[in-house]
Amino acid sequence: MSTEKRLPKSREIADELRRAIESGDLAPGTLLPSERELVERYAISSGTASKVIALLKSTGLVESQVGRGVFVRKRTQLIRHAHDRYARRWREAGKAPFRSEVEAQGRTASVEVNSVERIEPPKWVTERLALPGGAQVVRRANTYSVDGHAVQLVNTYIPLSIAQDTSLETAVPGPGGIYAAFEELGHTLTRMLEEVQARMPRYEEAQQLNVSNGTPILDVVHISYDQHETPMDLSHFVLRADENVLTYELPTD
Repeated sequence: MSTEKRLPKSREIADELRRAIESGDLAPGTLLPSERELVERYAISSGTASKVIALLKSTGLVESQVGRGVFVRKRTQLIRHAHDRYARRWREAGKAPFRSEVEAQGRTASVEVNSVERIEPPKWVTERLALPGGAQVVRRANTYSVDGHAVQLVNTYIPLSIAQDTSLETAVPGPGGIYAAFEELGHTLTRMLEEVQARMPRYEEAQQLNVSNGTPILDVVHISYDQHETPMDLSHFVLRADENVLTYELPTD
């Protein structure tokens, strides 16, 4: 007599559909069976059919379109070349890092500037920027989109001692983005540090990035240093993990 525990019917069906999606048998953009069709095809209850759809949504492989149904998600990932995106040649060409890497991949980039304001930053920012207690920063809050949908949320913190009354306090600091502006102010980018972790999105992040239940995000803290080893900025990226790939090319000596 077998002692193997059988999976719930909803899980069996969801796993079958998941395998079909991952193998390509159900291609991106394919309309999935409706709950009524699942009931008829698998002889299950409407409640079980609802669980099947909920389980698939939790994988991030499918998405609901209001009034149309549930579709296999189109997953065209943006490759973020950490070793190349801050290269001086992009600034000299008048392109900021995000726009240069998106356009290099044949896609359309857009940036929404949500706010530019002076604030007293949270303690973790103050510590990483080596600022004295009570020091202010300029926080630039942006939403980065590719082909019309948001893929990254970015808060950039710049010491007020650097940004005060400069183009860094304007919505568009000029060709080449903030790093070109830094260099015009005498701060040459010489070194970067990035901290990367995966986590589940907070409610507001999930809403802004339109992520499905169960889809994680990548949390990236980027710190830039100038020729005097002074931290110039801290950029906190929140990226859809299913829409972004991070690549790093590291020295070995």
